[in-house]
Amino acid sequence: MIIETSIEISAPPMRVWRALCDFPGYSSWNPYREIRGVAMLGEKVTILVGSDPEKRYPTRAVICALEPGVRLSFHTGNMLFSSATETFSLESRRNGTVMHHTADLAGLSTLLLGRRRLEPRLTKAYERVDHALARYLTLPQSETSSQKDRRPKR
Repeated sequence: MIIETSIEISAPPMRVWRALCDFPGYSSWNPYREIRGVAMLGEKVTILVGSDPEKRYPTRAVICALEPGVRLSFHTGNMLFSSATETFSLESRRNGTVMHHTADLAGLSTLLLGRRRLEPRLTKAYERVDHALARYLTLPQSETSSQKDRRPKR
């Protein structure tokens, strides 16, 4: 099963790239993940996954693609039970960057959970991550996360 989302971000590709590779900074923008490790091809990293930062569970991943300013991919799991390759691909545009966010999911867990049940949930989560990154990159740099949290909802 393949999940695909795209978003246009009003920031140059290298700025988006730096945010994607700044693993300690993920907690500033990513609502579902933290990453521990170094952004280097072949590097093993730990991804902490979950919507509640206090209850995130760790999973091991390998950085399987790293093309500066172009593409970053992580591979998790094994082919039998659950396997995923998640990729962020960047395209330069006149007004910024188009980011394509994809996941190629395979294994028994994908079959057991079913496409109709899994695909809409994951697509929604990926879109939320994409929009969170876009907001993070386009907010004034002086605005802190605590200021963002106090902003009135419309």
